[in-house]
Amino acid sequence: MLDLNRAVALVLLAFSSGYLYLAYSYHLLPFERFLAVKPNTMPMGLAIGGIICSLIILIQPQVTDVEGDGTVNRPDAEYLQNPQNYNWGQGIGLLLLAVVYALSLRGAGFLFCTSAFLVLGGILLGERRYTFLIPISITASVLVWYLVDQVLTIYLRPWPGWVYY
Repeated sequence: MLDLNRAVALVLLAFSSGYLYLAYSYHLLPFERFLAVKPNTMPMGLAIGGIICSLIILIQPQVTDVEGDGTVNRPDAEYLQNPQNYNWGQGIGLLLLAVVYALSLRGAGFLFCTSAFLVLGGILLGERRYTFLIPISITASVLVWYLVDQVLTIYLRPWPGWVYY
């Protein structure tokens, strides 16, 4: 019998295969042919990653997790059997934080919003070593901005909108 993981892996394999075909057959404009990173480079990488992950799940031997008394013997079994054990407050808090991040990104700038999102998300998840959390968040925000803006040459507004007026 096909378990849920393998069924999802089959769906992912079909989706990734179709996505790879569409990305590969994407017609490039004449000036895009000589770019280092083409418009279809990332979709092709994502599709190949999806194919590899789904094949790994499909190839792995099937392990039975049910013991003789009918209980599930897995580290995440408590969440699968009783959803009340999941920390719903943290999950909903992170979703709300992500929505606020997305809505404030244009007005407050990438560097401030991303740093604040990482710091507040870390605090929400229980990190209390602020001497590590704040510098790492700021460094990660600056590195991502540099890679996107300077290396990939995709303009990303680093500062709040009122700075430019």
